[in-house]
Amino acid sequence: MKKISLLFSMMLAVVVLQAQTINVTLKVDMTGLTVSPDSVHVVGSFNGWNPAATVLVDEGNNIHSCVLAVKPGDDVEYKFMNGKSWGKEESAPGACTAGNSHNRIFTAPLVDVTIPTVVFNQCPSSVPTKTMDFYVDMAGLTVDSAGVHVAGNFNAWNPNYTALTRFNGTVYKGSATVLSSILKLQYKYINGSSWGKDEAPTSPCADATSHNRLYRIDTITTAGSVPNYKFNTCTLTSTTGINKTEVPFTFEINPTIAHDYIEVKFESLNSTNVQFNVYSINGTLVSSENVNRIENSFGKFITVAGLAKGVYLLEVSNEGSKSVKRFIVE
Repeated sequence: MKKISLLFSMMLAVVVLQAQTINVTLKVDMTGLTVSPDSVHVVGSFNGWNPAATVLVDEGNNIHSCVLAVKPGDDVEYKFMNGKSWGKEESAPGACTAGNSHNRIFTAPLVDVTIPTVVFNQCPSSVPTKTMDFYVDMAGLTVDSAGVHVAGNFNAWNPNYTALTRFNGTVYKGSATVLSSILKLQYKYINGSSWGKDEAPTSPCADATSHNRLYRIDTITTAGSVPNYKFNTCTLTSTTGINKTEVPFTFEINPTIAHDYIEVKFESLNSTNVQFNVYSINGTLVSSENVNRIENSFGKFITVAGLAKGVYLLEVSNEGSKSVKRFIVE
């Protein structure tokens, strides 16, 4: 398992350079504590978890701060330290940290930002969160005796922390409370409860290197759900599971970076209807069309001129079989 933040950077590349960084200001309130002679530090993913690497400046009134340069879209996990060695770090309660890691976390936005001041080793009285539902179709697989789990940046990548239970047919479902400071999910499903039993999907629904599924949640206010895929694939399915025999077909999108339209070249072993669904990257259905046909092979033009710039998914369905490809609107 590789904890790599790539989806957000890939999506933002349409509008910003990947090399761009923003400034994030962190502040901690040390009221009531005796500050170490070694000063206050912060340790995290941005400095290789080196406890002595990043010192905070004393602003007065017990407030200490620092400025981090990070890439938009990167997840930043961190802890404050009263000193500069392990054993001096805070262990803030789970209400404002990821899973059981006690790491504070946020996803870097597009512009400079100051994270609200927190009290050392404490959570704010109110912590914004959202509830996310996870679905996975285990069709064709023998489910491990330990059950099905999901691990990700929202639960500190703990493979046995968030369990899914049978929901309908071959589909399993689980829910998790996600900190609103996380702007996109990185996650993968596990047929069991330990690493080595995790899936390894790839593009377009996952990063090709880390095999982490990637899903933006910055536009979700209080609750939402991720797309329901078959385990280890980018094949979308329904919450009832896939019960029909899949019928082979192929399709291609041209161009994959479009301005006005995309052309879909479709070929199958049958001549039945084909459903074309276009989704935004966060799973919102943008357009849907069912095409009647009498030939095995045909071409279809889909207009994208009115869509906002960004990454989209084209889902093609035919005779119970579904496949998804990605394209970009510029």
